[in-house]
Amino acid sequence: MKPEHDALTCARASEGTTLALGPTPRGANHAPGLPQSGEPDSQPGARVVLYACHELGDPVATLRLLRTRALDRGWVVHAELYDLCPLAARSTQRPQWQLVMKLLTHGDAQAVLVLKEAQIELERRHQLEVRRRLEVVGAMAHFLLEPRRSRREVLGRGGG
Repeated sequence: MKPEHDALTCARASEGTTLALGPTPRGANHAPGLPQSGEPDSQPGARVVLYACHELGDPVATLRLLRTRALDRGWVVHAELYDLCPLAARSTQRPQWQLVMKLLTHGDAQAVLVLKEAQIELERRHQLEVRRRLEVVGAMAHFLLEPRRSRREVLGRGGG
């Protein structure tokens, strides 16, 4: 599967592609035990959205890896989304990331699984903004290639 668009901008809605979107029963936004920032154990059956952002190349391999890891943990993959744009583009300018947030906000999924946090936002202060938005909607983020961090450290509290 080869994307049919270039990496010029994230401003157009056609830049990202929904690879799979399956029916999911609606339910609670928050599932205790879902990972945040690398916590290894989670609740089986949790609904997750897979997300990737690639400046160049084909994100399908990344999504395949994320899908494998999600299924290994017993999670249900609700959607697989990606944006093709520069990693420096803000998440607020990425149409498929906006869809991720919509799915999480509406309770269609409980968490997002991403290779690493820099695929959502590059700068630490913007990463913290995204984490706080996720916390407000009761959703979690799991970054496959990032070390485990405490909740206090993740949210930037307490001198961390």
